[in-house]
Amino acid sequence: MIFPLVFGSITCFNRLSSFNPISKVVKFSVKNHLNQSSNSRNMSTSPRETTYFVGSGSQIDKEDFLNRIAASKARVIMLGENHEDKVAHKLELDILKKISLTRENRTGLSLEFYDRESQSVMNEYLGGLVDLETFLGDARPPGNYEDYQPMLEYCKEKNLPALASNCPRRYTRMVSKNGRDFLNQLSNTSSSQWLPPLPYSGASDAYTQNFIKIMRHMGNNNPNVPTKMLDAQSLWDATMAHSVSGFLNKVDTVVHVTGYFHIQHKLGTVEHFLRYAPGVDLLTVVILPSENLDSLNDEQKNIGDLVALTDLDAL
Repeated sequence: MIFPLVFGSITCFNRLSSFNPISKVVKFSVKNHLNQSSNSRNMSTSPRETTYFVGSGSQIDKEDFLNRIAASKARVIMLGENHEDKVAHKLELDILKKISLTRENRTGLSLEFYDRESQSVMNEYLGGLVDLETFLGDARPPGNYEDYQPMLEYCKEKNLPALASNCPRRYTRMVSKNGRDFLNQLSNTSSSQWLPPLPYSGASDAYTQNFIKIMRHMGNNNPNVPTKMLDAQSLWDATMAHSVSGFLNKVDTVVHVTGYFHIQHKLGTVEHFLRYAPGVDLLTVVILPSENLDSLNDEQKNIGDLVALTDLDAL
């Protein structure tokens, strides 16, 4: 069944709604699916227990799952989530705590939905120079910032740095309207500090096919529609990857939280990161809402090095 895979990508695209016309179609599809699910199944009052797997499909328990992440030699651990999945957010905090407490080196947190312009006020908040209200007023946080705030509070408590990894949304709007090459005129201006090196690479063939697959699932079979959307999506991938690679100059381990479409099957952000930081070990962990929690289906296998399945009906 494709929908559990598409679901995480959907919320990622919804966060791009300021420049992405697909969001209305996506939201309609999500609502239809959830309505059909609630009418056809008896939904439990509490979420079913999350299950844990290695990417190839072997099931493990949570302790083994966390221990494998902490014991990994990877300097970058990318956590792919569905942005509306509160169970995933709690697990991400568990992972951050596990890594920071078991690794002797310095750990940093990187977040997709804070952009580079908000880095200064994020640093000021973590350093106790400004209060939460000021931070939220200046940082342009995501709509569900409360879901990510516990991770930032943990960083504040433990004196861990956090990274605002993305580009300001005005640049993705530029690209979605005018195409990838439109940004090249900014390469020698002050705006370049908010962007990856220009020109940035476009989407790979495999990433493109995944994107088109989602478009078709949404009922859009026009082959010309995805081009500029993909350019904008790739700008986010490239900016996050470039930000994380630079963050490695300040910390030994980076825990990067992003939508799972950006990292599934080691595409997207992972591809860009390996261009900026070749040879750096990287681990992908995908936390995926699913109807079936007992095993990984063929589409879920190897979506990440490690996979956690959460209760789709709890969203």
